[in-house]
Amino acid sequence: MNGNRGISLLADLDQWARCHHVRTALLPSGGVQLNWTEEPPPDGKGAGARTPAGLGFDRWGHAYVAHPLDGRLSVHQIDAVSEPAEPKGTARCQGALSCPRGLAVDDQQRLCIAESGDGHVYVVDLWADRLLRRVPVRTPSHPRTRPVDAAPYQSGAAVLLQRPVGVLLVDGRRRPRPVPGPCRPRCGGGLEPARIASGPAGRLLVLWCGPAAEPPEVGSRRGLVAALDGTVIVDVDDATDIEFTGDGLLVVARGPGRSFRRFQLDGQQWLELEPVAAPHYDGGAIAAAPDGGVAYTSDRGFGWAGGTRARHATDGMVVTYRLKSDEYRTRWGRLFLDACLPPGTSVLVQFLTTDDDDADDPIRPQPAQRGHQVIRRPDLTPPFPSQADLDAADRPFRLHRRPSGREQPWAQIPVEDTFETYEAPVKAPPGRYLWVVLKLAGTGQATPTIRSLRVERPGHQLLGQLPRSWSRDDADAAFMYRFLALLEAPLHELDQRAAQRHVLLDPAAAPQEALAWLASFAGLVTDRRWPEAGRRRLISEAYQLFRRRGTLAALRRILELYLDYPPVLVEQWQLRGLGGAVLGTAPDNPVTAVLGATIRAGGLTQVTPAPGGGLVPDAFSTAAHRFSVLIPSDLSAEQLDVVRSILDVHRPAHTIVEVCELGFGMRVGRRLHLGLTSIVGPDVGWGPAIVGQMAIGGDAAVGIAASGSRVGTDAKVGAVRVG
Repeated sequence: MNGNRGISLLADLDQWARCHHVRTALLPSGGVQLNWTEEPPPDGKGAGARTPAGLGFDRWGHAYVAHPLDGRLSVHQIDAVSEPAEPKGTARCQGALSCPRGLAVDDQQRLCIAESGDGHVYVVDLWADRLLRRVPVRTPSHPRTRPVDAAPYQSGAAVLLQRPVGVLLVDGRRRPRPVPGPCRPRCGGGLEPARIASGPAGRLLVLWCGPAAEPPEVGSRRGLVAALDGTVIVDVDDATDIEFTGDGLLVVARGPGRSFRRFQLDGQQWLELEPVAAPHYDGGAIAAAPDGGVAYTSDRGFGWAGGTRARHATDGMVVTYRLKSDEYRTRWGRLFLDACLPPGTSVLVQFLTTDDDDADDPIRPQPAQRGHQVIRRPDLTPPFPSQADLDAADRPFRLHRRPSGREQPWAQIPVEDTFETYEAPVKAPPGRYLWVVLKLAGTGQATPTIRSLRVERPGHQLLGQLPRSWSRDDADAAFMYRFLALLEAPLHELDQRAAQRHVLLDPAAAPQEALAWLASFAGLVTDRRWPEAGRRRLISEAYQLFRRRGTLAALRRILELYLDYPPVLVEQWQLRGLGGAVLGTAPDNPVTAVLGATIRAGGLTQVTPAPGGGLVPDAFSTAAHRFSVLIPSDLSAEQLDVVRSILDVHRPAHTIVEVCELGFGMRVGRRLHLGLTSIVGPDVGWGPAIVGQMAIGGDAAVGIAASGSRVGTDAKVGAVRVG
């Protein structure tokens, strides 16, 4: 068997872009699928009259919706459709609103309202339920200036202004600071800034809208999404709002009844993804929700975007550029295809080979209809076959899905990966060069998706170990080659696995099913409830941890490996003071205890005898061999059970342990000890205490003072945070 086979690979986006495409589209991460077009709006509905509105979410799951025509705000629960009563956080400025156009909630939970009617920006503290500031943006020199939109930016909100155009950074305490820009796009004559969005790495984008010189068939406005320096990102007709999702996708909303277009940044180029549907969208505003979805305003309060609105082509073709082997008359091996084939879709394959270095009359390269178009060094792309060779190729055939997954030895497939590996022998005469033709078929609603392509070069060499007479004729040699490939393929893969068996001893690279076997070398039994990454780290550190088994450091590290953040372990003796003291004179001790000299606050002081004439338990019996585990988060029932299982297995048998969850913050009172049970800084589920809403000693948390409030002057119970 030949264990040193080469691989010709197509996986990179640049490689797929060099291929010849017919009715296909490129994927941003590399790969190809059938091209798509947008479905028309339902019932022929398209652009219509609408007023830009605002939408924002706070950390408690409330959606704030601006109603410009009514001059008010409303609040909704995320899982609710009907419109409840108006929120308390906007009651202070409700009467002053006349035309709220934009909303933004910053990371300090301050609601910024762009009020276009009177030219002000209102800042409302949602923690304290009060109006912090009323920022005027109009000046005597610019009496027509108005704020039209706001977006969370840095520690405040970026507010977009019209007439003159500008961007202000507004927070709860400092003066508004101007942000350089935005510059009008060169091709944006007659357009005005309408909406603003903040994305990853502090990126601000502005939507410029205005009447189109030649209105398209559907839509009556032109929309340009541009950076602050005027660089046009995308051109979308009838655009109404823009927003960034948590994973960096740019979503552009359009008129009522139309889908939302999505774009992903690939290097310096924005690639378009399939649009998503937005039923009952009223043309107002969109916003990224805390759970990562895209919400929008509607006549029912607000809704959620979801479901594709793309109509795919039913067939397409990809012809790879010429793949090269090292020798002439090479018998190519097997083709491996990582693809996702929904029901009703298929991929057929054809092969063309040649030994000629020059291609006669090759077909002209044709780019994909969508996706990556910039090719690095297009002059280095190998030639394509001729149309005559394509017409004379054998009939296309289907591929076989591998039940064992990838052909690479010990390759791990993520659980969420929907791609399968398909295999087919290269049915073509020997040749130094190879072209692969992929024919894709879909249903219109579903499309096959191909991520990568691999071809072995050369194939197996078993023919050379048989009598020469068995392969002297080309037809006989081709038959014997295919017949032996069925037997050689699994043997070759076993040989490759054996050659790389050292992978099994690496906790970071071993297959998941081998982790329990690898852990048994250290006498460790792995728990399947642990995340895979935690199990791998535990196995890699098992020998070092077992050297310190039973110590606080080892327990803390094992819990950290499971929780992915360090807990706090406190031994009870650290809280006992100096032990017990007796007030008064004992029969055998004439020395009297003096408060402040021989009595230590925090210890156990005996004032009266215990029932029955005995003394109360001393500090040793109440604190020795006891410790607490403080976890700065809320655990699920399964996580809590795993934590207790870890403690039962790895703590000393004579100790007593208590598990305490601090998901709602540190307790104010006797359980808060600086340097022991106190954890400084934000964490999961922590929030500041609000007097009148939190119970001191119960669920009150230590926070920071509300911006703009003064304790003792304008602080009010139930409205201002204290502490």
